[in-house]
Amino acid sequence: MPLRDVFDRVDTKLEESLALLSDFCRIPSISAEKRSQPKAAAFARKMLAEAGVDAREVPVDGGPPVVLGELRVGNARPTLLMYNHYDVQPVDPLDEWKSDPFDPIVKDGKLFARGSGDTKGNVVAQLAAVRAFLEADGRPPCNIKFVIEGEEEVGSPHFRAFVEANREALKADGATIEGGEHSIRGTPKVEFGCKGTLYVELVSRTAAVDQHSMWAPILPNPAWRLIAALNTLRDPHGRVLIPGWTKTAMKPSKEHLRYLRRAEFREKELLKAWGVRAPLVRKSGTALLQHAIFSPTCTICGFKSGYQGPGTKTVNPATASVRLDFRVLPGMKTANQLRKLRRHLKAKGFGDIEVVYHDALEASATPYHTRIAQACIAGASDVYGRPPDVWPWSLGASANAFFNEVVGVPSVSGPGVSYEASNYHAPNEHIRIEDFRKGAKYFASLMARF
Repeated sequence: MPLRDVFDRVDTKLEESLALLSDFCRIPSISAEKRSQPKAAAFARKMLAEAGVDAREVPVDGGPPVVLGELRVGNARPTLLMYNHYDVQPVDPLDEWKSDPFDPIVKDGKLFARGSGDTKGNVVAQLAAVRAFLEADGRPPCNIKFVIEGEEEVGSPHFRAFVEANREALKADGATIEGGEHSIRGTPKVEFGCKGTLYVELVSRTAAVDQHSMWAPILPNPAWRLIAALNTLRDPHGRVLIPGWTKTAMKPSKEHLRYLRRAEFREKELLKAWGVRAPLVRKSGTALLQHAIFSPTCTICGFKSGYQGPGTKTVNPATASVRLDFRVLPGMKTANQLRKLRRHLKAKGFGDIEVVYHDALEASATPYHTRIAQACIAGASDVYGRPPDVWPWSLGASANAFFNEVVGVPSVSGPGVSYEASNYHAPNEHIRIEDFRKGAKYFASLMARF
């Protein structure tokens, strides 16, 4: 059947879809705070069921339920699996939000709410595509599976066990991971993998109790000690200094670089949206994009020590801690990187600093020639009238490795509902309504091309 009929139904039901997304975003399902996860799981199951998908909640030992859904159209058709998560990031700093993060509003063609882009919006857009096919033709062109978990934002600590116990239920011919994004100018982007993340906390204790700061001439300070240790991990331009850190990392191929040279990347627009004057390295355009994609990171996500209240308190603190997020490339395994980090600190004389492991997600990449990758490119071209920008992997971390390596399902991300300045993980998270509309049409075209 003509895709135009399906696209028209996406347009006709746009307001209904946005209302459903708003209801979903009103649920404060912050996994870091263990808030409202069962409520969000129940809402997701109900959404799937009302769209004609056979849906159920699967209990997870120690974690929130995973929602599974399936819509079968025949054994002769391929099966497309769509992964998302119903949990969201914390909203701090709350005073930087211009509206209530859990009371969605539409303003200037944008929908503002925590989770709108990451990643409740993609679930609703995918369902909009399914509904459009059901109304236009009675069924989608391929079998569809949904898997929606509730702990992605804290590293999916229980999801691997779930995946290993449910391999049969998760089998498919290809998978989409969350949604992917658009450029600020609306250019579609597809990503065939993701970086991984290793999240740790470094803790320094130099005394049993805090001391008056007048003793600072003769007493150690844990914050300064941590700063000294941190300076051995990264140089001023962001390069990780730990020996052998990238030894096993995947190197850029000719195919990677050929696609990246065609990609639209205008860093000035992106930096302006973030309020940043200049990038960390003296590069621009394609060279800057390649640097971002093929560079691991060591990021200070939070630093805590001493007095943080109003007024003054002259104290030499006893403890200090810093939270670090390491982004790693495909080929780098987080357990090996953690050992390298501990070995490096000890070798540099910081063996007294405790390294506390919090969570990790593995990096993974899907070859460009796979069925799902080619359908992703073709589906985006159908909707946007031009080939999408093709990245070998996302700068962020997600669930690709669970499907690529555990289940054996090649997984990709296409142009979902968000864009580069959607502020996910930050105040004022939002999506542009037009990106949502086109994202829903892209998911429909992907189903047809698959």
